[in-house]
Amino acid sequence: MSQYDVIVIGSGIGGLSAALTVARAGKSVLVLEAERQFGGFINPFARKKFWFDTGIHYVGEMGEGRSLYRQFENLGLLDDLEFRELNPQGFDRYVFPDYEIRLGNSLDDFHHQLSRDFPSEQNALNKFFKRFKEIDRSLRDLQKRKGLWATISLLPKIPLLLRYKGYTYKQLLDQYFVDPRLKAALSGPGGDIGLPPGSAAALVMIGIIAHFSRGAYYPIGGSKKVRDTYVEHLEKNGATLKRRSPVEFIALKDGKATGVRTKTGENYQAPVVISNASALHTLRDMVGYSELPKRPVEKMRRSRYSIGSVCVFVGTSQQPNEFGLDDANIWNYPSYDIDSLYRPVLEGRQMEEMAFFLTVPTLKDPHANHAPQGKHTVELITFAPWKAFEPWNDQPVLKRDADYMKLKNEVGQRLLGAAEKYLPGLEARAEVIEISSPLTNSSFANTPDGSIYGMDHIPSQIGSGRWGTRSPIEGLLLCGADSMGGGIAPCVTSGTAAGELAIHMLKKR
Repeated sequence: MSQYDVIVIGSGIGGLSAALTVARAGKSVLVLEAERQFGGFINPFARKKFWFDTGIHYVGEMGEGRSLYRQFENLGLLDDLEFRELNPQGFDRYVFPDYEIRLGNSLDDFHHQLSRDFPSEQNALNKFFKRFKEIDRSLRDLQKRKGLWATISLLPKIPLLLRYKGYTYKQLLDQYFVDPRLKAALSGPGGDIGLPPGSAAALVMIGIIAHFSRGAYYPIGGSKKVRDTYVEHLEKNGATLKRRSPVEFIALKDGKATGVRTKTGENYQAPVVISNASALHTLRDMVGYSELPKRPVEKMRRSRYSIGSVCVFVGTSQQPNEFGLDDANIWNYPSYDIDSLYRPVLEGRQMEEMAFFLTVPTLKDPHANHAPQGKHTVELITFAPWKAFEPWNDQPVLKRDADYMKLKNEVGQRLLGAAEKYLPGLEARAEVIEISSPLTNSSFANTPDGSIYGMDHIPSQIGSGRWGTRSPIEGLLLCGADSMGGGIAPCVTSGTAAGELAIHMLKKR
């Protein structure tokens, strides 16, 4: 039986960050990944010399000295990992039936655009953005707090955050605005958590908009470069990484985690285990509800997981810049009533009017090897319900039957057709078309119900509604989307926090 200081279950970016934090402190760490490749949603795939990203489309806070930059710097990655800033005048385009607005690297510019386009709401916009900035500062101060005095200094700001903790974003917008077009424009970034304003937590939406309004960046070399840089640094720091090693259960003794057993029969011991798997899989499947106190079991049973997706990955000889596309992402909304667009999916049905995301990685990183010379990759994403695809969940991966393929292809074809608005002839010029579904997310990233953002970012599941890094089991820590939030930055933050806590726990032994 092999002994380590720390075992990390899962190699998404949260798990890799946790493992690297531990390894750089000189502790022995084992990373166990269930799949054939490391990386989770930062694991790319290739088809006919076209490389496709599955999870990284852009990140915020990567300007020098910003929060995510500092975390990558502290992990020692920035000598080998570079990020390119996307169009500062507008890296996100929110496109509605007769209106479009861009979000760039200045919240004030966004404010000014909206004031110009909605002059009757100018006073309300001034009040809204004043409150927005107050909340953003409080959220950032909360994230930075360390030590007793830092926490005490934050106390005057707590009432502001508590006031809005239970708000949906729609409730916040309705306090200020009347024009439904303006409220839709301010709700465009909700695709980053897969929720409409009527469901999304107001504090999370403010955090997302503020996060990206300080600049959006794309890793040079795409997600493959990010994944490979982590793995190289882990190996350089003495970590052991094992693929195709799904964990069957977490071993306990006297209520404390002592190691793991894999489904292939290997046993590994460690006084600290960090799980980058979902909280659901970790606590229900690897620990078992019988080992947990009543309250965590109740919390787990009422947890609601995020929306799934259908993605279309296209390798093409078409030149997107000839149609006016640049490195900006496009969020396409066929209606100003975003809650109505999402309603079918949230009820378990396909979208009737298709909202979608379009991005061209080869324009974000023109000198990388995403595609053969002179060709491009285009990635399209729409939201999809688990319920529609669940009947095929028990069929073998990559061998599901014709009915499943028919459903997946029908949604993919609708998405390709909708994208013709921006890239006429896209399908005709395609050399590769690959379509994924919520079952793909479940099969290759082990996400509950094919979710792409972990636990849903609704008001009851933020802050203390998530799990943080400490689990109900002593010696078992958590990281990833269920810990602090979905997306690259929250997952890296949760991973480094779990790694630092693991080091602290080892020192106390």
